[in-house]
Amino acid sequence: MKSGWNIERLGDIITLKRGYDLPEYERTSGDVPIVTSSGVTGYHDTAKAPGPGVVTGRYGTLGKVYYIKEDFWPHNTTLYVKDFKGNDPRYISYFLMTLGFGLRNVAAAVPGVNRNDLHTLKVSIPFLPTQQRIASILSAYDDLIENNTRRIKILEEMAKLIYREWFVEFKAPGVKLRKATIEEKKVTGKDQFPEGWEVKNFGDIFSVKYGKMLPISKILESGKYPVYGAGDVIGYYDEKLFDEKVALVTCRGNGSGTVWRTREPAFITNNSFTVVGKNDKAFL
Repeated sequence: MKSGWNIERLGDIITLKRGYDLPEYERTSGDVPIVTSSGVTGYHDTAKAPGPGVVTGRYGTLGKVYYIKEDFWPHNTTLYVKDFKGNDPRYISYFLMTLGFGLRNVAAAVPGVNRNDLHTLKVSIPFLPTQQRIASILSAYDDLIENNTRRIKILEEMAKLIYREWFVEFKAPGVKLRKATIEEKKVTGKDQFPEGWEVKNFGDIFSVKYGKMLPISKILESGKYPVYGAGDVIGYYDEKLFDEKVALVTCRGNGSGTVWRTREPAFITNNSFTVVGKNDKAFL
């Protein structure tokens, strides 16, 4: 049984194919995942590719690789593996994550991945038994991450419920209510309002700024400061745009409206706008 490594062209290991267009008005309710460059973003009643499958973005979140267990519909914003040529699909998903698709087309005005160019890449890949052993080890860690992600989501939902009870329903511990003023009632829709609280304009508490344009050619695979795009770290840069932690609201793509926070000084691209605390930075 072979267990070594070979150097081959990527096109000899897998065949990549462009996905299929599927406008919203043509979608029918079903349980087939529609996989775009941002991952699973909807469902349909018809599959275009059998599972398990591997998908990567052509535009937008370039280089993001998704492993899909069931039959699926690869969107035309993606490339998917049409033929694994006897290789392990799970291993191929991990393998493609190492190729750095996101930094390959740095000269293009609209960044994208050309599958014909990718097919010519020389890569080193192990024989099937080694692939399966590697995939088995890595997938075990992925299962742990998935379980922890589910737990985090439950905790986040609990936090939302507590926030709503305390700051929307005004049922926070120790809060005393009084009759609401006309302005307070207009804002909250409630006849009572907490003592010691006040109504303010959003701009009196926070400043809202867009991130800064950063050409893809300047984004590094490693560096001092993380570069945040629409909902994720997309690379690194040797200059920081913000010295403090900031809250982000994604304003482009499928994740629009997502609110999250940086944990260190960072460079924020124009794919997100930032909400910076004016007075109490700890509030963020």
